Amino acid sequence: MFKTIILFSLLYSFASPALAQQGPLIPCVGCDSLTQAPFPETGSWYNPDQSGTGINLEIQNGFLTAFYYGYTAEGLPEWQLINGPLVRSTQEGLLWELDTTMLYIQGGNCIGCDYQPPMSPSEGPAIKLEFLQRNYLSITIGNSPSQFYVPILYGSEGMKYFEEQTPYVFPKYSNETYFMVVTKPNTDPPSPWLWESFIMPIGPGIFASDESKLVYKTWIPTPPPGPDVLADLIVCELDQLSNEPGCKWVFGPKEYVIPIANMSDSRIFGEAEDGSTIEGYRLNYD
Repeated sequence: MFKTIILFSLLYSFASPALAQQGPLIPCVGCDSLTQAPFPETGSWYNPDQSGTGINLEIQNGFLTAFYYGYTAEGLPEWQLINGPLVRSTQEGLLWELDTTMLYIQGGNCIGCDYQPPMSPSEGPAIKLEFLQRNYLSITIGNSPSQFYVPILYGSEGMKYFEEQTPYVFPKYSNETYFMVVTKPNTDPPSPWLWESFIMPIGPGIFASDESKLVYKTWIPTPPPGPDVLADLIVCELDQLSNEPGCKWVFGPKEYVIPIANMSDSRIFGEAEDGSTIEGYRLNYD
C-alpha cells in the first residue's frame, strides 16, 4: 500500500511543479515486510527543493531535541525549539512520530555581549515529524503543506545513481572506508550475547552500464601481508514490478533488505525476513 502511494506521488510530481517543491520522493522497496525501526540520523536535515531553511536534530535514548531555523514573514532569521519522545508509529509506512508544539525563545544576549538569560519560551505553531525511513522525514508545521526532508550530505561524496526514479543521494565510499558491522538475531527475549561484529571495508559503488544495478563490494580484512578476502555484496537495483530502486545485503546465510534511505555515508541498516538486523557504523573518513 505504501509503495503505491509513493509511486502515485512520484508520477503526480512530474505534472505539478508546486508539488516538486515539497521535497524529494524516495521509494521504499520491500518495506511492507519490515518490522524493525532504526532511529533517525542525527544532524542537519532540509528540503533540497527549498534550501535555506531546515532542522538540526539530536536523538538520545529515543528522545528528540531539534532546532528549526527559518525566517519570519519579513525575511528575518529565527529559530524555534522542538523536543519530545519519539513514538513508534502504528501507521503503515512510518517508523517514528512526534506531534508537539514548537517553542519560540527570545531575549538572550547578542554575540560578544554580556550574558543575559533568555525569557521563558512561548508556544509557536504545532509541528508533526513523521520518519518514513532512517534518512527520510515528512514535516508538517501548522496548517502549511507537508514537506519531505533528508539529511544534508557534506564532507563525503555521494551520487544520484537512480536519478530517473528518485533524487536520493547514495553514498560513494572508497576503498579505505571501514565499518563496524553488527548482526543481531531476532530472539525472544533479545540477547546481546548472540550479536556478532566485524570490522570490514566497504568499497565505492560500482554502477552498471545499463544503469539498473549498483554494487558495493565488502571485504573481510586479514593481517598483513595477507590480502583482504572479498565477502558479500550490497546490491541496489530496480525492482521488476515497480521499477524503483531497493538494496539487499546477502551476509552469511541471511539476506537483508535495505531501504535506500537507510543507506548513508555513516550508517547502513537492513532487516532479514525473520526480523534479524544488520547495521554498519562507519569508523573513519578519508
